[in-house]
Amino acid sequence: MDKIRSKYTHPDFQFASFRLSGLAFGIDIKNVREIIRYRTPEGRIPVIPFIEGFIAIRGIKVPVIDLRKRFSLKPSFTGATRIIIASIRSHVAGLTVDGRIDVSKGYKEAKMAPCKGSSAKPWSNCVEVCVETGKDGVNIIDLELLLTGEEVSVLKAPKESLFLKA
Repeated sequence: MDKIRSKYTHPDFQFASFRLSGLAFGIDIKNVREIIRYRTPEGRIPVIPFIEGFIAIRGIKVPVIDLRKRFSLKPSFTGATRIIIASIRSHVAGLTVDGRIDVSKGYKEAKMAPCKGSSAKPWSNCVEVCVETGKDGVNIIDLELLLTGEEVSVLKAPKESLFLKA
């Protein structure tokens, strides 16, 4: 795995880091709109099992993606569970994550691959880089690669037709 110098190693690069079932992940802070406490989504999308439903934010229906389910990890909801409201391919979506979310700056070294032990995992195709933090690496998710074209087209459909009442 080659170490690189890129935006990820620049001191101005910031990312929101979080945990999913004990593993460290992050997303570019430029994609984050806000972070809210977890609330149970309404409705469901039967064609995409990791989209939990939607929440209303300032009158807009926002689909909620459970990243643990997306990456085939065991979902667990606690009082610390949060939803990151983020931009994904010009769409707004909520990302359910475990616990505390920190904003971190770029580090001195990054590797253009998922962190050690993460290759051939369900998230390896959407992780752009592993940023070394000292104690462990953080897999930085490229939100452009998080969803397939088919999944994005489902999000483009009118919101009322997507969700079935639970």
